[in-house]
Amino acid sequence: MRIRCVLVVAALASPLAAQGNTALYSSWSGLGGFDFQRYGFDKGYVVQSGSQWSLPLVLVAPLGSHASVDLTTHYAHTEVTDTATLTHSGLTDTQLRLLYTIGAQRAVASVSINLPTGTNSFPRSSFHVASAVSSTYLSFPVNNLGSGFGVTTGLAYAAPAGSWNIGLAGSVRAQANYHPFSDDSLNYKPGLEGRLRLGADRLIGERGRVLLGMTFSTFSTDEFTGSSSSLQQPFNPGSRFISDLGYAYAWGRTTLTFGAWDYYRLAGSSAGASVPGSKENVFNTEVRLARQLSPRFALEPSVAFRQWSPDSVRGGRLWSFGTNIRFGLSDRVSGIASARIGTGWIFDHVAGRSDVTATGLSLYLRYQR
Repeated sequence: MRIRCVLVVAALASPLAAQGNTALYSSWSGLGGFDFQRYGFDKGYVVQSGSQWSLPLVLVAPLGSHASVDLTTHYAHTEVTDTATLTHSGLTDTQLRLLYTIGAQRAVASVSINLPTGTNSFPRSSFHVASAVSSTYLSFPVNNLGSGFGVTTGLAYAAPAGSWNIGLAGSVRAQANYHPFSDDSLNYKPGLEGRLRLGADRLIGERGRVLLGMTFSTFSTDEFTGSSSSLQQPFNPGSRFISDLGYAYAWGRTTLTFGAWDYYRLAGSSAGASVPGSKENVFNTEVRLARQLSPRFALEPSVAFRQWSPDSVRGGRLWSFGTNIRFGLSDRVSGIASARIGTGWIFDHVAGRSDVTATGLSLYLRYQR
């Protein structure tokens, strides 16, 4: 997922703001790497396995003393196996974002452009690939292989409020129409998306910090045109709520981090009728214990739990265990290597309960000038 790469850049970054420079990025840096994720399912489930490897690329750079720019894209290979193996390989969409800092770093305006460099049109017979990677429960690194041209404008503001730091951000996204099926004339026009986020953080004692956040997204109606549009009614996606909580406590060279997020999507509607199958809730929590073994090397084991609760079935549960290794090769090159395994189950109307196994490997390298 593209957001994951941006978060990795932030995790690897040193303090960005230089004196006299209010740009969000004060120096040029780039991130690349490799990410692999695979899920295996018991026989009888709708698919036997789904896997994906991707090569992310993230570039960030200042543009003067107030503006900065970042670019994110991937090359991804996705494979889904049921009675046959379906694959897709290629470049994903590219996101180019311009950020401008207003005042003393308290407000940031942004314009993000989605360049449709990825494939957004698939044969109906291979549409399983695109639908599998979009699963919120499985959370593949690249969850959207391609869409139409889009523009997002946003504004964020943060200020201290006593012992708290409070932030508020809002954005609006508009996307051009595209043809989701290469063997059909159906034309899909996504509706507008509006997003509002409220965040807060503060110190707890001398060693702890807590972070809170809530994001609300709402959508206008998606529309379908073309020769087969009579089979597709206008669809109004349900509103989405994402809440997150983080806590970190440090002592000596050790840091304990707890994080949790909850994704709740209301049922959408089509032709005025509710679509119950579109309602879902995903809860995820993770605990990490990082130990700085040397100035350039840290070990960070972790354990995580995810629960998927759709409206119409029992959903699924997944436990995962992993280790991150954070390292610095020089003053300019640093990286994160990760390994993960997981076990759990998923429920389907036809197959019933199926066991799930998960594996993941990733390596990210960052260079900063």
